Amino acid sequence: MTTRKLLFRLIPLAAIAMQLPAAELVVRDLQVTLANRPSEFDYTVVTETSQTSGPDGFDGGLGLEVGGRWSFARPGDSFGLVVGVDALRDAQSYGGGDGLATTWLRLSAGPGYAISDAWTMVGGIGAQYGMSALSLPKTQSSPAFEATGTAMGYDLRMEVSWLATRRFGVGATAGWLISSHDLSGDADITIDQSGWFAGLSVIWRFIDAPPRLE
Repeated sequence: MTTRKLLFRLIPLAAIAMQLPAAELVVRDLQVTLANRPSEFDYTVVTETSQTSGPDGFDGGLGLEVGGRWSFARPGDSFGLVVGVDALRDAQSYGGGDGLATTWLRLSAGPGYAISDAWTMVGGIGAQYGMSALSLPKTQSSPAFEATGTAMGYDLRMEVSWLATRRFGVGATAGWLISSHDLSGDADITIDQSGWFAGLSVIWRFIDAPPRLE
């Protein structure tokens, strides 16, 4: 199943879930997520004598996210704001070499809904800033290439989590990512990416008590 089909299936499920009796929204989670990353990109390479641009693609890539989620909801409410902070490390190989590696800091916010005491849905918009390093292997037509720089990214995602116990659970994530990398080294290069992503999470709810009334 493609990520696009998965997201389209999650949307009607979310609408159905919102009609069911809900629990109180209490999200106090630490989570580790492994997700894929869009492989296709557009590039622009600028040297002292030329400028080249076009489409290309990485062999593949994964991202490791470590972060937390915290909900802000009134006592007894099933809806509320959920904010998040994540540290991410992405690695996307190219031509059998290292390719593009990026370390990100991500901040997010969006609505959360407690379907039950075990099931929770969170939607959100995230903004991220990172440091990137590009390493391309030598080929018959070009030398090895190295460049480093900064990156900006934005994503829209939906997270669904299920607690197997009061403290531990798993989750699934799907969304759309847009990112841009501005790099300098052997030449100046800009890499722009956009596309679907999906991932799986392991969750630890370190506090499961709702906020007190006073």
